[in-house]
Order: sequence, then structure tokens, then C-alpha cells
Amino acid sequence: MSMMPERPKVTTEQIERFLAAARETVANVPHCWLATRSAEGGAHARAVKSSPGTAGDDEWTRRILVRRGSRKVAELRAAPLVTLAFQHASGDAYVALGGRATLADDRTEMRSLWPSSMDARFPPGFADANMIVVRVEVHRIEVHVRGVTREPFGTGRTLLERDGAGGWRFIPDY
Repeated sequence: MSMMPERPKVTTEQIERFLAAARETVANVPHCWLATRSAEGGAHARAVKSSPGTAGDDEWTRRILVRRGSRKVAELRAAPLVTLAFQHASGDAYVALGGRATLADDRTEMRSLWPSSMDARFPPGFADANMIVVRVEVHRIEVHVRGVTREPFGTGRTLLERDGAGGWRFIPDY
């Protein structure tokens, strides 16, 4: 006899609640971990500042500013599927966004993410010559938020994936 609770039936309203909890967590955690596949087949993770997409993007699109010659960019070119992992300081909310990363070599977009205060820290023209935007189009969201996802907290997962029709579906953890 299992001591774990029965897997719940998930309604559209519950999916919306999971998405709202994920949305709030991502909005309140400006820095996250970007995990990429390494050339050796393992993974590399590094802390990055995550920003929302531009007007007209899907609400889950995230943008990251990176150095164009970095190992991160080489890994993204070789294997564009990534995970962005967010952990709220309270310890009660964890969200992982999975999706496809693309590189946007657009100076205007890059400048929208590069704070002007950074120009004083770097040589003239550094950002224009060295920085590029990574755009992550999210197709998977894993949510662990106390009071929203299944208890006991941290057991099992709450995984949502795109349903192919613009919405989200719950993927049970059998």
C-alpha cells in the first residue's frame, strides 16, 4: 500500500492556477539558472538575468543577454533545448521553464536589455561588439509552489506542456 496521495485529476482551472503560480514566481525572481547541454553530453548551468520577451511575444518568452563569444553561445548553437530554473528566496516556489533557445543578433533589442549604467564599466563599444540576445520560447513548465502544487511539497512534479492549440496540458508523473 502506497503512502503517497492518489494522483489528482487536473482541471483547466487548476492548470490556470499552476500557470499563475509559475508566472508570479518568474516575475519575482530576476536571476535564474540557464542549463545547456555541454559538448561532452553533460550539462552546464550558469546564473543569468532573465527578462520578458518583447511586445507581441508569447507571455512565456524569456530573453537573456550573453557574450557572443561565450561557451554558452556555442552550446546553444549545437543543442538549442535549454532549461531556465527559478527559485524564490522563500524556498516555497520553484519553476523550471524548458524550451528552444535562439540567438537574436539585433543591436536595438540587445541595447534594450543592456543597462546604460553598464557602459561606464566597460570599454566604449563593448556591448555593441560583444553582446547578443538569447530568446527562449518556452514549451514546458514544471511548477513546485507550496500551497498550489501537490502536497507533501516536493513530492512528484507538476509538469505542463504546450497542447499544440495555444494552451497547456498537464503531464502526469506515472
